[in-house]
Amino acid sequence: FISMKKLFLLIALVGTLTNIAKAQQIHQLSQYMLNDFAYNPAVAGSNDKFITKFIFRKQWTGVEGSPTTGVLSVHGNLSPEKKIGLGAILYSDVTGPTRRSGIQLAYAYHLPISLDRTTYLGMGLSASIMQYGIKFDELILQQNDDPQIGSAAATKIGADANLGLYLKNPNYWVGVSANQLFASKFKFDGNTENIQNARHIYLTGGYRYLVNDNFALTPALLAKFVKANRPQAEINLRGAYIDTNNSNEYWLGVAYRTEDAVSILAGLDLGMGFNFAYSYDITTSKLNTVSNGSHEISLGYNFAIVK
Repeated sequence: FISMKKLFLLIALVGTLTNIAKAQQIHQLSQYMLNDFAYNPAVAGSNDKFITKFIFRKQWTGVEGSPTTGVLSVHGNLSPEKKIGLGAILYSDVTGPTRRSGIQLAYAYHLPISLDRTTYLGMGLSASIMQYGIKFDELILQQNDDPQIGSAAATKIGADANLGLYLKNPNYWVGVSANQLFASKFKFDGNTENIQNARHIYLTGGYRYLVNDNFALTPALLAKFVKANRPQAEINLRGAYIDTNNSNEYWLGVAYRTEDAVSILAGLDLGMGFNFAYSYDITTSKLNTVSNGSHEISLGYNFAIVK
């Protein structure tokens, strides 16, 4: 007899290890609006300061082997004219006996498209090196001699690339990016590829509406397109109280991800550069019978350098 939690894990692993599986692979983040750079290399250097961020996510708590994600990123602008942006991302994503980790290095060029130089169009490219790991010895198989399943832990290294465009203004932003362009293949055992990267297309946008000197509303949207999956949309709305005495912001938000979850978010941005956010996802899919929701925490520090 298999419990519902183990049954879910078994189904997920079968989908991952299928000969030419092409499903969603890039880590999912509820706080995407706080770190667009995680999905779009053109964001690198779009801010006047260097932006550092660490995000930790535990998805579907209560489900054995559910995804655990860590993302560390930094990006900034090295040019006095705000033209050249550089950035880097380190990430690790573990689901059951599978692990996906890697590093991305990004370059972006920002072109001013308004006379007052407040609106920029960023064009970005990033190269990534990633490692897939599978602990085959942790799998319990119905057919022990399956040629597509190994008998011990194995890792494979590959490379890929991402492209993006990012339109940025102090009041709004719009971005589009294509990730895992090469659809790299990772061969473990057997005669064909066990895992192949799927191309991901992201569309993002948002607008910051200043109600008055002390209150702002910021709606944001992310749309995700992955081959072999149905498109997914995430809608977010945050309300922020601005303390004009010290430039601190305290905010609350709510979000909805189609066919998955409703999120509650809270955070603060300190005038000295530190920021913190927490979100809790309430599962709305069929997993809500076994999942206790998802938790996500982000810590950041923004700083200026002499250019």
